[in-house]
Amino acid sequence: MATITQIEQYWDQQPCNIRHGLAPEGTEEFWNSINHRRWFVGPHLWQLADFENCKGRRVLELGCGIGSDAEQFVRHGAEYVGIDLSSRSIELCEQRFAVMGLDAEFYHMDAGDSLRVASLGQFDMVYACGVLHHYPNVEQVVSNAYASLTSNGEFRFLVYARNSWKWAMIQAGLDQFEAQDNCPYARVYSQEELQKLLDGYFDIKNIKQDYCFMYNVDQYKQGNYVLEPWFAEMSDAQRHAINQNLGWHLSVIAAKQ
Repeated sequence: MATITQIEQYWDQQPCNIRHGLAPEGTEEFWNSINHRRWFVGPHLWQLADFENCKGRRVLELGCGIGSDAEQFVRHGAEYVGIDLSSRSIELCEQRFAVMGLDAEFYHMDAGDSLRVASLGQFDMVYACGVLHHYPNVEQVVSNAYASLTSNGEFRFLVYARNSWKWAMIQAGLDQFEAQDNCPYARVYSQEELQKLLDGYFDIKNIKQDYCFMYNVDQYKQGNYVLEPWFAEMSDAQRHAINQNLGWHLSVIAAKQ
């Protein structure tokens, strides 16, 4: 099994979604192009974060990446703290916020480090989008999320789905977990496995499956959204059914027990 150091080095070398920018890196146009692509292909991510209702709430993000969700939390009035295992990602978050004229707290930190996470205080929401499935010690991360929440706080997170089109392709050797090669650790979850993971800490309030990437990858890299022919021939209802039943993402909203 991969070590935390190996996982950190992987994301330092290729921060998540950094290649999605369509302008010179670090410019406002660069960050805006990443935002556009994220919310165009992933509206379910916006719904999970519940940005519109976070004004005045204290939010801790585990695995803030390059700051796409952090930006929206702050723009919508949250008191935000973001941590990430990758020091390079934290540097990019700080650069991004400087360019955008925004302010937040970012820390290079392992979400599995109980003492350091506890030092950040209590939060109304702990948020982890696409992070838990990259942690070998995920049980400790869940425990830390629980300890970080107020009594009526929410744990909102997203993980990769076992019962999905993409997992079937990975098992057949036709795809891989991440766009970048050689991801050192990732796993998938069924809904039953998630319930077991959260048992003793959280009750699941809502769980939703979504996101089967249907676009031609070469066109997508150029900023174009062209459906693959087999998906283009489907009706909207058929594509929706695939997303809801075979999507790669499980979005979870959980409350403390």
